[in-house]
This record gives sequence, structure tokens and C-alpha cells, in this order.
Amino acid sequence: MNTIQPSSVKIKVDVRHALIAVATVLDFVGVDDLHHGHRVAYIAYECACVLGWPDDKKQFAYFAGLIHDCGVSSSEEHLRLLKLMQPEDAQCHSQRGYEALLKCPILDVFAAIVLYHHTPWLELLSHDLSTFERDVAALIFLADRTDFLRARYTHGCHEELITLHESMVAENLMAHSGTLFEPEMVKAMCQLVKKDGFWYNMDASHIALLGLEFEANNFYDKELDLEGVKQLARFLARIVDAKSPFTFHHSDKVALLAKLLAKDCGLSEEDAELLYVAGLLHDVGKLKTPDLLLHKEGKLTKEEYSIVKRHTVDTEHTLHSFFPKSVIGEWASNHHERLDGSGYPFSKRQEQLDLPSRILAVVDVFQALTQKRPYRGSLALSDIFEIMQPMVDKGQLDADVYRVLLADIDNFYRLSTQEFQA
Repeated sequence: MNTIQPSSVKIKVDVRHALIAVATVLDFVGVDDLHHGHRVAYIAYECACVLGWPDDKKQFAYFAGLIHDCGVSSSEEHLRLLKLMQPEDAQCHSQRGYEALLKCPILDVFAAIVLYHHTPWLELLSHDLSTFERDVAALIFLADRTDFLRARYTHGCHEELITLHESMVAENLMAHSGTLFEPEMVKAMCQLVKKDGFWYNMDASHIALLGLEFEANNFYDKELDLEGVKQLARFLARIVDAKSPFTFHHSDKVALLAKLLAKDCGLSEEDAELLYVAGLLHDVGKLKTPDLLLHKEGKLTKEEYSIVKRHTVDTEHTLHSFFPKSVIGEWASNHHERLDGSGYPFSKRQEQLDLPSRILAVVDVFQALTQKRPYRGSLALSDIFEIMQPMVDKGQLDADVYRVLLADIDNFYRLSTQEFQA
């Protein structure tokens, strides 16, 4: 094939950096209330310090706080959590987050905390949890609702004005002591919320740095192997695909097809695996795209399309934070580029697009056309050919990659349309 070959770079990421990056990704969902996960992590950690918890328990509370809302899949759902002290449907996202974490062995230690992070203290006492898990779940609930009160009292005004409402925040927390919240934790939290500096320190960059400066810990400082990276990527892909019912499991399918096609195109086993990760995460930037645009059934307007196109750059920025010295982010962000320069976001041409980028572009188009939509089923192969062949003829998609796809098209079509097995 007359295409640029990749120069692979080993993935190096530890659990600590990965969790902080996950929190940044989750912030995309709450576009109207950024950095909620960071603030809950900070609030929980500071309260754990007042309570005199040991270092490992304080760190665990911090990282649990970062990812506690991993089951929230839409901005609308996120905003519903800001309406009441005890949201009516909070258990739905708690359950989704719990199930997602159970499927990710490197993060499953946080599953029980996420499941119970909206459970009232009196009810929590009846669940079969270790003292450690019950304490952390209770603290995350208290920290989460403390941030809810911050949002309530600063709505429509500068966030620093929360310092004018410190007594009201404390009174609200005390009103639920012994019922929603564990009493000793409430006392500790009330000490914190009455200090201006506690609120002024709620800066996302400061909170992230806090997590990087903790004492060394074998769990958080463990470097992930390729299998761990794939687990993390699948975890994030499920969050992405849950955001839009139109493209549920799209990321999983793109990853699988890209890996198989990469091998058929002669890429090494290592590069095929890296491309699999890029396929899982190629749409992670869509978490920042407004829900209404992703759910729209008809054609997008020029203005809407302009907003949607940004997801490719958001994907590259996000993946750079996960894998700072890897080609994964570049491959993933190139999936809408076209060899003739007609793609986006940078109108790259063929000399700027290596073989993995070309493979991912072909697979993304193919899988999207096979995807079931509410207004149509999977397109037949004949219809797919009518759409993709002109793109190849115009020099938009790589002809050699497309030829390899066609050589085993029945298998690729079967894999792309079959029901996904979790």
C-alpha cells in the first residue's frame, strides 16, 4: 500500500493520571455545571482530613469523588441532579455507573461507592457494605450535596459569592444530619463550609494537582499494561455511546472493525491494538456536543454542523491528556479527515494521513451506515456501496483500504450489524 506507515509509541499511563483524565471527560457531560466531579473529590478529601482518616482512605475518597457520576450520560440528567437535595431518579445513574465499573477490573473497587453515593445514611446502614465502603459512600453523598448547595446559592451570580451563604449551607446540612447524612461527617463539613478559603480553593487545576501530589500509593501509581488501557478505553466508550441512543455501541464496533482491518492491511499486532483503542475513543469529544444535536433525526443546519465538527478536536485534546506521547489521539481525531482535503477539522490531505488514520476513516463511515437508527434499519450492502464507492472514486477514502474491506465484506458486515455482547 502506498501510504505512510505509523511509528508507534508505547502507551504510558498510571491509574492516578487516568482517573484525573476520566474526571475531565465526565465534565463534558455537565456542560452547564463544569468540574462537579473535581469539586466533589476536593470536598470529600478536605472533609476526610478533618475527620482524621488515614491516607489511603482519604485518597480513595478523593478518586471516588472524581468519577462518582460516571453513570450520568446526558446534560439534562446532570441538571436534574441540581434541582433537589434528594433527586428522585438519582439511583438510575448510580446503577449505570456501578455496572460500567464492574466491567472495568482496574476501576471496579469504586463500584460500590458509585452505586450508593445517593443513598441516605439511615438506609445505607442496612446494606451489606464494609465499614470502609459505607464511610466513603456516605462522604461522597455529603460532598455531592454540598456542591449542590453551592450551585443553588450561586445560581445566576459569581461563584465566589457562595461565601455570603456559608451559614445557609451549614444549616441545610445540619437539617439532614442523622437522616440523609452521617452526623460526625456533617459536623466536620460544617467546619469547612464556614471558611472562605475552602470555597476559593475549588479550582479544577488546583484540585487535579492535589491528586498528583498525594503520597505514593501502589494502586494509583501502577502503570497500566495494554489490557488495562483497553479496559479503561471500553469504560469511556460505554459512557460515550450511552449519550446517544442513535449510535449505541458504535465505538465498540468501530474499534473491532478497525483492529481486524488493520491486520488485513498488514499493520503489526501492536499497532492494530493501538488502533483498537483509538477506535474505542474516537468519539469521546462528542460528550461535549449538545444532546439535542446528537439526538436530531434530520439533517443538521450549517450552524449545528459547525458545532458538531468540534468533537474531533475535543477528542484529540482529551486523548492527549490520557496518552501524552502516543499516536492514539491523532489517529482518533483524524477519522473525519479525507484524502482530498475535504474533511475536518484540519482539511488534511493524503500526505498527512497515515495508514491507521485512513483505516479508521473507512471503518467509521462503514459502521455508521450499518448502524440502526430510529427512522431506518441497517442499510443493505448494496446501499452502502452506492454511498462509499463514490467517496473512494473522488479520492476521499483510501482505495486500497476499501479494497481490503471489500475482500471480506460479508464478515465485516456481519460483525458491524450483529447484536453486541457485553
